[in-house]
Amino acid sequence: MSFALALSIVIYPFADEARGLRTLAQLLDVAVVLMVVRLIRAQAVMWRSGWVIAIPTIGLQLWHLALPLAGVELAMLIAQVVFHGYAALALLAYVLLDDEITLDELFAIAGIYMLLGLLWASAYAIVILFDPGAIFINPTNNPDGVTGFGDLVYYSLTTLTSTGYGEITPVSPAARALAMLQQIVGVLFVAILISRLTNLYRSRKG
Repeated sequence: MSFALALSIVIYPFADEARGLRTLAQLLDVAVVLMVVRLIRAQAVMWRSGWVIAIPTIGLQLWHLALPLAGVELAMLIAQVVFHGYAALALLAYVLLDDEITLDELFAIAGIYMLLGLLWASAYAIVILFDPGAIFINPTNNPDGVTGFGDLVYYSLTTLTSTGYGEITPVSPAARALAMLQQIVGVLFVAILISRLTNLYRSRKG
């Protein structure tokens, strides 16, 4: 799952100019949806609710690939925000409820971080649909003046990691509110993870 997420993130910057790569990135996202649902199958309630969210998400993604209409895109982006948030919480519960950190948990942690990046990229894309000028990109870095989804994935990850290169900035109140929430979540995720690892180390040492 983490490999598929990482591959899709690497592909997205190139996908805005190549329809085939955008299709591949979305198909990888469909694969991630299926893998997350499979991962939580041990918890019956989460497994069933996961399918309830996953099936519409996959259907809308495939529909958007076949017929990229504005209404379909909006519904797909909303579904992606909901599912990526659900998947991140499910994986976080998987990590926090385990008494031992193994390689699976480490991959799950990486997966959570990338899911958060894609979640906020979809949220930014929703804002862009209603206000194309909500996020400003320096003309040197965006000569065609179009903000693609690859740009939003890049911006989302730089915000999540508090890197902030500065060539992409939120302009509208909605975009700024999302950016501030993402920065808070990014810091809290690291803090929760460090606290969990510290407690596990102390328990094992005791």
